[in-house]
Amino acid sequence: MNQDTIKKYNLDLYDMTETIGKYDIPKLYSVEYMPNDLLGFNYVTNTTDKSIGVHFFLDDYQIERIWNRPEFYINKLKDFDCVLTPDFSLYSDMPKSMMIWNTYRSRLIGQLMQKAGIIVIPTVSWADEKTFDFCFDGLPQKGTLAISTIGVRRKQSDYELWQSGVDEMIERCKPRRLMIYGDEVDYQFPENIVVRYYENKNISRLKRLGNGR
Repeated sequence: MNQDTIKKYNLDLYDMTETIGKYDIPKLYSVEYMPNDLLGFNYVTNTTDKSIGVHFFLDDYQIERIWNRPEFYINKLKDFDCVLTPDFSLYSDMPKSMMIWNTYRSRLIGQLMQKAGIIVIPTVSWADEKTFDFCFDGLPQKGTLAISTIGVRRKQSDYELWQSGVDEMIERCKPRRLMIYGDEVDYQFPENIVVRYYENKNISRLKRLGNGR
């Protein structure tokens, strides 16, 4: 394999001794931390406020650049309070291989950020129950995890899939803290989990514009 191919797939940054599961997903270490506020990754180069965390709950086209230039962007993210791992999409109509690939990429970027000394909070994503076979691989036990409620209230079936994923995540990972990006939902979290919601500022901004403010 030539060097261009190795760099294209970030294989020079992959550590086969730091993986887990049958799909060799990079593993992350646990942290018990929650930031006061979150900023979208698409704004990291345009802000002077580095006292907040960075999230990747964005369209994929806005976050592909960290995969294409990980070292460049990780160097910029070092100055922020903490960083969530990229939320590369998992859709139920994707081929399973694509969903495994996106899970792998999220964990690898997270692992690289941890090695760079960044406080990293793993983002957890799933599509349907078939993705439970791999979507929790590499996640730490008894730490802080992040999830999103964006879009889960469109249909009852969407909410039920979200709920089943949260149930499975809690069973497998036993998080002590849970960051939730988006609106509050009617879900009874165990009392031993500290839960904090974070505003979806893109939606809030659109609502303000719609109200003429």
